[in-house]
Amino acid sequence: MAGLTINLLSKLHDFENASTKHDLLTAYLDAALTVGGVHITIVELNRTEDPKENFIHVGYPEEWVNFYIENNYIISDPIIKKTRFMSHPYFWHEIRNINQKEKKIIRDVSEFGIKKGMTIPFHTHDRLVYAICFAFTDKNLDQEVEIYLRALSNFFITSYKKLDEPADVLVPILTPREKECLRWTAKGKSSWETGMIVGVSERTVNFHINNALLKLKCTNRIMGVVKAICAGLIEL
Repeated sequence: MAGLTINLLSKLHDFENASTKHDLLTAYLDAALTVGGVHITIVELNRTEDPKENFIHVGYPEEWVNFYIENNYIISDPIIKKTRFMSHPYFWHEIRNINQKEKKIIRDVSEFGIKKGMTIPFHTHDRLVYAICFAFTDKNLDQEVEIYLRALSNFFITSYKKLDEPADVLVPILTPREKECLRWTAKGKSSWETGMIVGVSERTVNFHINNALLKLKCTNRIMGVVKAICAGLIEL
C-alpha cells in the first residue's frame, strides 16, 4: 500500500499543475493505469428528462467497443442507466433489478476478456454525473488497488470541475477514433466509406461522429468539421 500511497501523492501534485482538462486527463490515466490489468472509460451523464452521454475517454478493448456500438447497447446499458441514480461505487455483478437484455450486456462483456467491472459515480452541483468505469482483466481485485483508484478518481473529478470555463473557451477532448472519423468526413467521405477505410461498421462511424458533434456543440457535420479544424483538433 505504501507504494500506491506515494504514487497517489505525487500524482495529486500533477493534477494541481494541470492547466487544461486534456493534461489532467492524461495525468489521471497515467496514474490509474499503473495498477495494470485495467481498461478505463469515463462518461459524463446528465440528469435531465432528455438523457445524454458524453464519452470523455473510451479505453475499453476496441473489439468490445465495436461490438457494443454495432448492437446499439448504449440504449440498454445497465451501467449507464444505474449510474445516474447511484451515489456510491459498485461492482457490475452487483447490479440488481435488470431485464434480460441488460443482463446479456453484462454477460457479453466477459467474452472480451473483462472479468470484473467497477464504476465510481460522481454527482456534481450542475446536475451532471461522471461515471468512471474500470474493466479489469482479473476477477480478483486487490482492496488496496480499489482504494487507490477510488481516491485517485475523487481527486481527478474535483480537479476536472475546477478547470471548468465558459463553453466557448474550452477546447473539447476528442478520442483518436472521433478525430479519424471527422478527418474522413472533412475529405467528403460518407459514413459507409469511412467505415470501409478504417475497418468498422457504418453505425460505429456514426456513433463516433455524433459523439464528436456533441462535444463540439455542433448540430451538423459541416459545423463540426469547421470547428474541429479551427480548434486544431484535426488536420486535412
